[in-house]
Amino acid sequence: MFKRLIFVIFIAFFSTFLCFSMLHFSKGSIAYAKGTNAVSLEAKERLEKSFGLDEPLLKQYGSWLFKALRGDFGVSLIYGEEIFSLLNERFFNTLILSFVALLILFFSSLGLGILCLLYPNSFLEKLIYILSMSFFALPSFALSLVFILFFAVFLQILPSSGTADIGFEDDILSRIKHLVLPVCVLVMSHLAVFTQVAKTSLFESYEKPFILSAYARGLSQIRIVLHFTLKHALSPVISYFGACALSFMMSAYVVESVFAYGGLGNLMIESIIFKDYPVVLALVFISVLLAGFFTFLSDLICLFLNPRLKGIN
Repeated sequence: MFKRLIFVIFIAFFSTFLCFSMLHFSKGSIAYAKGTNAVSLEAKERLEKSFGLDEPLLKQYGSWLFKALRGDFGVSLIYGEEIFSLLNERFFNTLILSFVALLILFFSSLGLGILCLLYPNSFLEKLIYILSMSFFALPSFALSLVFILFFAVFLQILPSSGTADIGFEDDILSRIKHLVLPVCVLVMSHLAVFTQVAKTSLFESYEKPFILSAYARGLSQIRIVLHFTLKHALSPVISYFGACALSFMMSAYVVESVFAYGGLGNLMIESIIFKDYPVVLALVFISVLLAGFFTFLSDLICLFLNPRLKGIN
């Protein structure tokens, strides 16, 4: 556990250095954060100098790193707020969206994998494959626009932006209604790959010798699939979910920005565009730490489900 913790922290800081290097050499400026391009070159240079953005890359990053090691991630260059106070509410919204989507994705992929196992080479299996791959073929931001156009513009049954209706921020039903479209996009854009992983793991487990023994005992197919096959196939599926935690979070950021959802996504996209590096680096650092935590958590769950994995390291 200690070795893994040190490795995750090292990867998190290394990721911040790569991200800061790309921001340093990219276009854009904090001077344009207020939405106007009518800023003179002198004013732009003066503003960047006041924030120390004209200094060499290593000096800027070293200054940020020295503060970050003490737990001080700085102040947002755009909003002028402390990083943690700025991320507080947004982080909670992103966590709810990601957790709900991941939970639905997990059970949906397992359910579709079980259907494919029970009805192999059938019309149902082909239909599941075609539909899931159709949604997977579209990028998450394009799928978000399709869902907004269909459900929010044409049918007008679901909201297209925000975390809740204005004045109803504490209403649970309003928040759930605003969660529907972003969650559906996240689930549908990942369903094909996760279903294929679950399906492959289930088919491999179904061919194990203990399955023949279960049939020899006269057990029904449903019981064998749900009790023996599913239990044996869960470990690879959970491991894959843990390994994809970081990419799933990045996809959630993109979906949030399209739906103007009040999470970390909008903040991260805006901070990247206008080179608000304290916010970007803090978000990258936190995202990598969360991904490491979820990977470690998935390993613990797999070890609990299959104690024989304890000797494999």
